[in-house]
Amino acid sequence: MSRIRLMAALITAVLTALLWTASAVAETPEFGFKEAENNFRFQDYKAAEKILRQLLHPEVLLKDPEKVIKAREYLGACYFWLKDYKRMEEEFTSLLTQSPNYKLDPFYYPATLIDRVEKLRAKLAELRIIDLGKGAKAKEKKPPPCLVPKETVTRRSQWVALIPFGAGQFQNGHNMEGALFLTGEALALATNIGSYVAADRLRGADGLYSPSNARVAKRLRIVQYVSLGVLVGLAVWGVVDASLKLKKEERSVEMVPCPAPRQPQAGAGTSLCVRFNR
Repeated sequence: MSRIRLMAALITAVLTALLWTASAVAETPEFGFKEAENNFRFQDYKAAEKILRQLLHPEVLLKDPEKVIKAREYLGACYFWLKDYKRMEEEFTSLLTQSPNYKLDPFYYPATLIDRVEKLRAKLAELRIIDLGKGAKAKEKKPPPCLVPKETVTRRSQWVALIPFGAGQFQNGHNMEGALFLTGEALALATNIGSYVAADRLRGADGLYSPSNARVAKRLRIVQYVSLGVLVGLAVWGVVDASLKLKKEERSVEMVPCPAPRQPQAGAGTSLCVRFNR
C-alpha cells in the first residue's frame, strides 16, 4: 500500500506541476496577445477587448514595441465595432503618438474607420501633438550619375587574318570558331608528325624496311599525307573565314562615369606681375 500511495503522490505532484506550468504560460503577455489576436480575427470583439485592455492598461505589459502598436490597433478597432468611439479615439491617439505615420490596412478595415483615424491624425498634427515628419524615412533623391560617352576604336590587321590555327578568328572575337580551328589544325599537325616519326623508326640499320614493316610504313605514310591534307584544308578554310569576317575598324560607344574634378593644389594660385618703366 505504501508503494501505491507513493506512486499516487508522485503522479499528483507531476500533474500539479504541469497544470502550474500551463497556467503560467497562459498568463504571459505574449500568450495573451496571441489569444486576443485570435479572438479579434474571429470577430469576438468583447473577448479581444478584455484581454487587450489588460495588456495595455493601466500599464503596458508587452515588451515588443511592434506588438504594442498592433495591440493598440486591435483595441481601437474593437472599440469602433463596439461603438465606443470615445475610447476608440483615445486608443488611436496613443497609437499615433507612438507612431505618427502608422497606416491601417484598407483590406481589413472599413473606409469609415480609416477615415476617422485619418481625421484624428490631421487633428493631432494641427495641434502639434504629433509630427508627421518624425520617423518618416524620407528617401533622398539621389542625383542621376554623371555619365559621359566613351568611344572605343578597335583596329584589326589583315596580316593576322592570314595566320592559321584560328588566329584570325580570335582577332575577330569569334573565340569558339578560333578554338575549333586551333584544335583541328593542331591535331592534324600532331598526326602528321607522329606518323612520319613512327614510319621512320621502322627502318632497319641499312635504312630499308623489312617486308612486314614495309606494309605498316606504307599505312603510316597514307596517314601522314591525309593528315597533311587535312591540315592544309583547315588552314586555308580558317584564313578565308577570318578574311571574309574581318572588320578592320570597329567603333563602340559606352557610358562611363564622369572624371573627378581636379582638386587645386595647395599653394597654387594666379599671380599678376606688373612692371613699371621709368
